[in-house]
Amino acid sequence: METRKLDRIRFVTRHFNDLQGLRYWVPLGLLTLSVGGTTYFESPQFLILRAVLFLAAFLVAFGAGWYYRRTFGEVEPQPLSPARELQTLSIFSPAGPTPRLGGFQRVPPMMRAVLIPLGLAVVLFTAFQAAGPRIRIDEDESLIQPPWATLGTVLFSESPVTGGYSSMVLPTSPSTAKAVGGQLLYALVGSCFLGIWLWRERRRSQSYYLAVGVLLLGLAALGTSVGYFYGKEGEVARIVNLFLPAVIHLWVAVLLCGAAMILAGLLDHWQLVRVLGKPTLEKLA
Repeated sequence: METRKLDRIRFVTRHFNDLQGLRYWVPLGLLTLSVGGTTYFESPQFLILRAVLFLAAFLVAFGAGWYYRRTFGEVEPQPLSPARELQTLSIFSPAGPTPRLGGFQRVPPMMRAVLIPLGLAVVLFTAFQAAGPRIRIDEDESLIQPPWATLGTVLFSESPVTGGYSSMVLPTSPSTAKAVGGQLLYALVGSCFLGIWLWRERRRSQSYYLAVGVLLLGLAALGTSVGYFYGKEGEVARIVNLFLPAVIHLWVAVLLCGAAMILAGLLDHWQLVRVLGKPTLEKLA
């Protein structure tokens, strides 16, 4: 068997539970689309659609768990050796300080790989929001027209509270608050995708996490810097205008992030099926 194929099998078996995209990412994406629909869609037809998406998320999650167990089996972690098992700890030990317990791990490596980019993204996003120019965003929120018909009906104006510059005050309009919420969503989901790519050994087969993560982080950065392009003309301003709907409409951010989660889940599932095929073994050691 080729070394490259063995390496792919090793990676997939090591991340077997993580790559079950139909069990995790796809339901989470459906939930994001369903819950995020409250940002705009209020008609009865969309309420039914949101309910269907919400129910489908749970059905897919439970059905995928049964499917993966039946098709591929389960990966069981190797038991710890007696030397690494946690020992009983007494707070009244007269022997002085207790040495570090072998095998004890407060935070799993995957959580560390994701939490570090998440924390950094929140810090940078807050700093950019505080330092950059602030503009007021007003859009049609009457819910009379469908949201896709109002993509270009957004008005920008200089913030009357701080003279156009932010000093960590509350947004000056509901539309501005939604825009900031969408930009923060981009930052959180994008940094999560980037952390997962780092955790999964920065492999080429996982490059879609890097691509989507960089795209979402780029949209978050663009959203926080829109004030710098306010009232300007030229090629750069025209390029920024192409991406304005994605950074000022919360429902667009929810749609893109939910679609990114579903796409990542489907690609994870495809990689799992491509490498393992349809094995007949009950379990993978």
